[in-house]
Amino acid sequence: MYARLAEDVSAGLDEGLRQQCRQRAVMGADFLLNYCLLSDGGCAFLLSADHTPREPWPGSGYAASTFADCFVVMGLAAAAETLRKENYLTEAVRIYRRAANLLKAGMFRTAPTVLPKGWRAHAPFMIMIHTGEELRRSLVSFSRWRDAEWTDTVIGEAMDELCGHFIRPSGVVQECLGPEYELLESVYGRHINPGHTNESMWFLIRSALRMGRQSVVGQAANAIRHTSKLAWDPVYGGLFYYLDRDGGQPHGAAPAAEKALTESVLRDCGCKLWWVHTETLYANLLCYFLTRDEEFLENFARCHAYTFSTFPNPDPEVGEWIQLRCRDGSPNLAAVGGRLPVKDPYHITRNLLLLCELLEAEAVKYV
Repeated sequence: MYARLAEDVSAGLDEGLRQQCRQRAVMGADFLLNYCLLSDGGCAFLLSADHTPREPWPGSGYAASTFADCFVVMGLAAAAETLRKENYLTEAVRIYRRAANLLKAGMFRTAPTVLPKGWRAHAPFMIMIHTGEELRRSLVSFSRWRDAEWTDTVIGEAMDELCGHFIRPSGVVQECLGPEYELLESVYGRHINPGHTNESMWFLIRSALRMGRQSVVGQAANAIRHTSKLAWDPVYGGLFYYLDRDGGQPHGAAPAAEKALTESVLRDCGCKLWWVHTETLYANLLCYFLTRDEEFLENFARCHAYTFSTFPNPDPEVGEWIQLRCRDGSPNLAAVGGRLPVKDPYHITRNLLLLCELLEAEAVKYV
């Protein structure tokens, strides 16, 4: 994010702030290279205060999450492009290749959520698409065409997986499927994550537009339309964190082996989180500008009104948003079980920046 902010014109940063962002991008990239890379080629998920890799839980190993590897790839790729440091990019390519190989072999690790053996998850394909787009952008800036072409192959395969199995004709996007891509009937197997869906679908749309795959654009836009409507709280407003795939509170079987997963879904389903709403804002505005379908604009306006009246701290001197709200919109100071609060500022910064870029690009058409 520091690398992107340093070069983005829509953010309106003065040159002093841009330079601070460049410096922080270098600090972040160098920290990753110096402390987070492991001998097996992966990235440490957790470090101690003295930068020593730690296991998130006994027996997990240090590289407990391939998601973490993907975030390292995105950070290094963006820093490489902005700062013109090709060594960052070379390392990003190596880590992305490893992640792609793990995904193909069924060994993509999904901490902090660990799924039952054999389950197939939507999230690894989703993140490989977006990570590939960020990496490809940097590869093109360095004219590394062969690597860019290979990255497109990975993106296309992940796109096929999502469109062929996880996106249902109704517009529901399944978070999990069984070993043979079958629907699951437990609470966690039935649950969907509306913010995750909308985020994933705009990833798909941006890649599909660049690759000329219009049918994918339509499929993803339909999912955004359906999910934004299904997830809206008719009583208090805002978007539910989790839902059953048919709408309403998640329900189904609760096997002992899924106890922690089930508890997290049932505990947090009514919560209102800031990142869910910013992902939905961008997804709907993007679809409106592509389709001119007024329903997307209505979804955007409704979500915008809720987001900016609910999450920014009422004290303007604070400047920060309140991460988590109860269903009725009151502050909820609890931690969201099984999630990573440190990721949320990334979602918000990225989406507000993307919204600015989208609105400016649209405004230019009328100048």
